[in-house]
Amino acid sequence: MKKVPLQKVRDQFGSKDKLVDEILGMIKRPTDLSKDVFKRKLSSQSNRKLLILLDREQLLKKSYGSRAKLVDAIAKSKSASKKAEDKDYRKRLDGMTTGQLLDIARRRSLQS
Repeated sequence: MKKVPLQKVRDQFGSKDKLVDEILGMIKRPTDLSKDVFKRKLSSQSNRKLLILLDREQLLKKSYGSRAKLVDAIAKSKSASKKAEDKDYRKRLDGMTTGQLLDIARRRSLQS
């Protein structure tokens, strides 16, 4: 039988707080939120969302090393078809979520 997200969290991390602490170490906190407020916002999310977020960040770290390297890879793949790199496109990529960036990389079959 497939485990529900609560069981996965308890088996892998022991508690939701430990999962949130691990995620906090991997993602960048928005500048307009204090650390405590951001942690409280993450803690209010469902276990399923937190597990998805953790998987996404681990995939990013394993495949590309950092978010900046992923943005570079996507920008270079587009500029390979053009001669000059588009600064507006890079700025737009910087504003995207990690999930959106990973989806673009998957669609373009980018590998680091």
